[in-house]
Amino acid sequence: MAGLLTQVARRSYKALGKQLAGAAEGLEGNAALRALTAVYVRFARDNTGRFRLMGRTDLIELEDDDLRAAAYRAMRPLAAAAAGTRGLGVPTPEFERLDPRLIAAIAPAHGLAHLATEGRLAATMRSGEVGAQAQDTLVDEVLRALWP
Repeated sequence: MAGLLTQVARRSYKALGKQLAGAAEGLEGNAALRALTAVYVRFARDNTGRFRLMGRTDLIELEDDDLRAAAYRAMRPLAAAAAGTRGLGVPTPEFERLDPRLIAAIAPAHGLAHLATEGRLAATMRSGEVGAQAQDTLVDEVLRALWP
């Protein structure tokens, strides 16, 4: 079962990578980080099951080389934007330990994505309009507050 779920997770990372690719074209600094984070959150919200599986270390084979490569390729644009805002280099696929400043820059993206998958973003709005567009607007406002 783990092998099959690992394959699904690998494909999910590839799908995420396609969405992140070019999402920050022509943008730099915080603007690039905001754009990529918005796409990441949207992917999580629109692909909840796949997104959850990608993080289930108890269900997938984390040591699978193809999974690691797919995850690295998918997350590279977001990592590069986050690294750029911290004056860091982009980690290579062979990294031993991510720089804590890079983790700190990416953590809000992951947290917002989890809020979206759990329906918690929608729960912060009482206007009755909690659809995807309203959530996208809220995410944009949060990201502008976080990274002006």
